[in-house]
Formats: sequence, C-alpha cells, structure tokens
Amino acid sequence: MAGAQRHRETKPTPSPPSCPSRRKGFFFTFSSLPRGIFTLSFFGMFLGMSTTMVYCQIGMFLKTELHATEATVALVDGVIEYVSFICRVLAGVISDYLAERKLILLLGCCATLFARSTLSTAFSAFTVSIIQSVERLGNGFQATVRDALIADISLSKSRGQAYGFSRSLKTVGSFLGIPIAILIMYLSNNNYRLVFLCSAIPVIFSIICLAKVKLPARERKENKVIDNPFQKKYFASLDRVFWKILLLDFLFELGHFSETLLPIYASQYLSRTTTGSESMFVSLGQVLLSFPVGLYADRFGKNLLIKLCMGAMILANLSFIYIPSIAGVYLGAFLWGGQMTAIQGLFLALISEKADPHIRATAIGLYYCVIGTAFFLASVIAGRIWTDFGGSYAFTYSLAASCFALCMTGVLLPKEKKHRRRRSAP
Repeated sequence: MAGAQRHRETKPTPSPPSCPSRRKGFFFTFSSLPRGIFTLSFFGMFLGMSTTMVYCQIGMFLKTELHATEATVALVDGVIEYVSFICRVLAGVISDYLAERKLILLLGCCATLFARSTLSTAFSAFTVSIIQSVERLGNGFQATVRDALIADISLSKSRGQAYGFSRSLKTVGSFLGIPIAILIMYLSNNNYRLVFLCSAIPVIFSIICLAKVKLPARERKENKVIDNPFQKKYFASLDRVFWKILLLDFLFELGHFSETLLPIYASQYLSRTTTGSESMFVSLGQVLLSFPVGLYADRFGKNLLIKLCMGAMILANLSFIYIPSIAGVYLGAFLWGGQMTAIQGLFLALISEKADPHIRATAIGLYYCVIGTAFFLASVIAGRIWTDFGGSYAFTYSLAASCFALCMTGVLLPKEKKHRRRRSAP
C-alpha cells in the first residue's frame, strides 16, 4: 500500500537526448519538467479559480450586505487564514507519518467543495467565518501536501522552476475566476450568493485532475522497510539556518495584510460591480512573474530574487499611497500579487532543499504556520489602522514592514554559492 511508504528524492525518468539547439530554447524549460508537475498545476488552477471567485467579492459582501466594518472584514479573513495555516502543519505531519499525499489532497478538496456549496446561505459575519474556516481547513490540507508532492517529483536543480510554474498556472485560474465572478455579478444584478454557489463548479474539475495525478515510483509494500520519519537524524536538517529562513519570512509577511481590503480601497474609483477587477491585476502579477522569478532563481541564485521581490512589495505600497487613482491601484495590485506568489515559491524551494525528504511536508507545514501567524497579525493591525485612520496609513504600515525585512536579508538569508550560467553540452 502506497500509504505505508516513505517519501524520498525521486528522479523523474530521464527524457531522450535532444539536439543542442532545442535545449537552448525557452520552451525546453517547460518540457524538462516532470509530467506530474503539469497535472498538479492544473489541479491548483481550478482551485485558484474557485478561490478568487469568492475572494474578489466577499469583502464587499460583508461590508454592503452584512454591514461589517473594515476591521471586522480584516479580522474575519485573518482568523480563517490563520486556521488554514495552522492546519498545514497538521497536514504535513500526517502526510509524512503515513507517507500519503493523494488521499489527503482528496479530503481537502471535499472540505472545500462543502464550504463553497454552503457559503451562499450565510447571513452573518460569524456564519461566513465558520463556513470559510471549513474551506480554509480544506485549503490547508491541500497546500502543504501539494507543495511536498511537487518537491517529491522534481529535481533539486529545477525546483524553483517547478514551484514557479505551478504557482503561475494556479494564478491563471485565479485570474480567470475574477472576470467570471464579475460577469455573474453583472448578469444577476449583483447577486453575491449566486457567485459563491457557482464557485463550487471549478472544485469538481480539480478533483478530476487529482484523480489523474501519478505518484512517484515507489517500492512495493512487501519489499519496503517502514522507517519512522520523526527521528533525530532527520530533524537535524531543521537547524539554525532553517529557522533563520523562517524568521526572515515572518518579518516580511508582517506586511501582507488581508487582500479582501484591496477591493474596498479600489471602490473609491470603481463601481460596486467592477471593484473585483482590482483582483485581476493581483492575479495577473502572479501569472506573469512567478515562473520567470523561479527560472532565474535557479540560474542566478534565490537570494537575489528574494531581495528583488521585497523591493517589488515596497513599490506596490508606494503606488497605493502616492498614486491616488485607479492606475495606482492597478499598478500596486499587480506588484503586490506578483511578488507575493513569487517569493513564497522561492522560500518553499529553499525549505524543500534544506529539509530531509522524510520530514519535508512537516517543514513546509511549519513554514505555512509561520506565515499564517504573520498574516493574522498583519490583518488585525492593518484592519485597525484602516478603520481608525484610513487605507493609506495601512499601506504605510506595510511599507515599513517590507523595508525592515529587506534590511534583514543580509543577516538571515543563508549564503549560497555563486551561480554561473552553464552552456548545454553538445
């Protein structure tokens, strides 16, 4: 039984040699990725589509129909995201202990499908928080295990590309989900509940994709020696360097407050029907930046790209603060979304390389727990600032947190070998 087997670095079946001219082409980077990466990426794409159909509208739904304040909106999203990130630790531990990935992903999808199907019945902010907590519970069980499975079936030298491509395709779904939600809003005369109900459909497609995911080749149960992953020799990989990486990410994520506030900020310049269009630019940034950042990180080093992503976050906040127009909102949203997904892929690649394969999902779960705690604190702080002083002051807080994290990269980022671009052998 696959559930009783240990996960290790598995090398994809080598592809037949190709001519040098093809290996130098840009599209070779796609063809060199294992097939399982593509299937998992489409799985994430449909889930991303469902998520943004809800998230681009739920902030305004809470404010206009349930009469919640900005502080309440941020608090609700902060709490449910915190639930999601805490569950990711549990999912990682269970996945490593049982050596099971696919079943846990399926359970997470079922929880998401249930929540999507019932959100349209919510009539209070408390009910929304309960239903969304169930959805985030499902999301938490998906995210850690999916990222661990990506690491299982990809090579170390191309792991940045694998994570970048997976997150890019996931955000293609996120990007597509927003105009679908806006179209439903337009045709239904701003019926938020119909949007929430329709968001269950992409989850069904994600389950179909999951069924087609082929796990890495493993030994048969009768020939397998079961090894407890939670041993001191494996936990030794979670050393001082590992915790410094997590600390740096925690400091940076303190500037990432709830994105449900961004459509509220955009409502100053857009109609009620089209406020969700701001989220399209968040997703567009994720689509266009995630894979190139991962690709160049594998070639030139992850440290440099992490610093550039932090710089993009600083520019995003400056755009929100100093360009008070819809153009400033769209530019800020583009940079906000692009750097967020890209830098998370870089940190995941660092952690996957640092942690022993036996406890890889646990390490990724710890990473998500750290950023979930930071996200909760950032949402509470920014939501309070927003309600008392206004949106520009919340972005100023985010700007200060991002600048401080950038300054700490020299202390907390591990040193890496110089990357040199290699020419393909003839």
